[in-house]
Amino acid sequence: MTDEFDKMIENLKTLRDEIRVQVHLAKAEVKDEWEELEPKFEQLEEKLSDAAEETREVVNVVAEELTSAYRRIKERL
Repeated sequence: MTDEFDKMIENLKTLRDEIRVQVHLAKAEVKDEWEELEPKFEQLEEKLSDAAEETREVVNVVAEELTSAYRRIKERL
């Protein structure tokens, strides 16, 4: 029974070692993918920031135009 037990333990150790290597490789693979995505996310944030600034400028122009138009209408009434 000791031989069978020892063999079972050795098999478990081998399996455990194989899984440990696979987990390590998976972590590296995920890390690589993460590092690829980070610059893309930063670009997105930058573009959104730029878009928000442009949107504010457009909104200000439209708001000024509407304010002027409403004032003209009010004066005519």
